[in-house]
Amino acid sequence: MRDGAVQELLKNGIQESNITLCEVPGSFEIPLIGRNLAEKKSVDALIALGVIVQGETHHAKLIATESARGIMDIQLRYGIPFAMEILFVEDLALARDRTDKGVVAARTVLQSLSVIGDV
Repeated sequence: MRDGAVQELLKNGIQESNITLCEVPGSFEIPLIGRNLAEKKSVDALIALGVIVQGETHHAKLIATESARGIMDIQLRYGIPFAMEILFVEDLALARDRTDKGVVAARTVLQSLSVIGDV
């Protein structure tokens, strides 16, 4: 997903030097890192990519819900697009079938920036 997102951004004129990749320990930490980047005003948009695999407990559902809520809060509080493609799946085979979601996230950010006039 990451490679697809980067290629889509490059294809649409975003310079490689303006793309920062940041790995986080897990989906639960995405809102924290996103907020930190937004507060520093070091980004025009954010994209969260990841996979949460459902196990035998409901822990994965909690992580997915709270990550999405945190991402939405950041998007609204700081007025920057924050696209999210965090797949919540039962097994990794399902995630492998959806690797195009990075491209979708990049397009979402680019379209959002276009609408709000920041591109």
